[in-house]
Amino acid sequence: MGDNDFGLSDERKDALREIGNICAGNAATAISQLVNKKIEINVPDVLFIPIEDVPKIVGEDALVVGLAIRILGDFPSFILLVFSQKDALELASLLTGKKLCESMVITEMERSALKELGMILANAYLQTLAVFVNWGLVPTVPQIIEDMAEALIDYILIEISDVSRYALLIKSEFREVSTKVTGHFFLIPNPEGLQVILKATEF
Repeated sequence: MGDNDFGLSDERKDALREIGNICAGNAATAISQLVNKKIEINVPDVLFIPIEDVPKIVGEDALVVGLAIRILGDFPSFILLVFSQKDALELASLLTGKKLCESMVITEMERSALKELGMILANAYLQTLAVFVNWGLVPTVPQIIEDMAEALIDYILIEISDVSRYALLIKSEFREVSTKVTGHFFLIPNPEGLQVILKATEF
């Protein structure tokens, strides 16, 4: 199962990818201003996947760090930002200027930095998406969860009952001169929101 379940044309896939690239560009600008360094975010893939496939995308047996963000507004939904534990620490180090922790333990300072990153990314992506869907989308404060990917999805499904069976995945690669980090940005809308996003890709 995958984005082909929607029968998306090449044009609609290109439109999704363009939306993802604009989201990432705005997010990169915001993060660059925060850390006073040039940050680039590349988007190698944008697609819809069934929610049950999310753990396969990020690694079922790997310990991951997830930023779960409830979205309020015209269509309630969830954003899930997922990084490997190592990449989460790399990002936190970039944000705080603190040397990468060899113990692989995320401290309160790093958790705070990751939450700030989550808000910046969520706002940048949602503000861009709102232009295309013409709806108001407001993120709440991120919750950090360190667990297996499957447990993260179970958490989301428990927290919000009225969700689509599909998630919009914007795979993102964060690049700085000495750092490359891969993250997965998932927007899990309710069924109405899913149709709105799909309609925005029509030509």
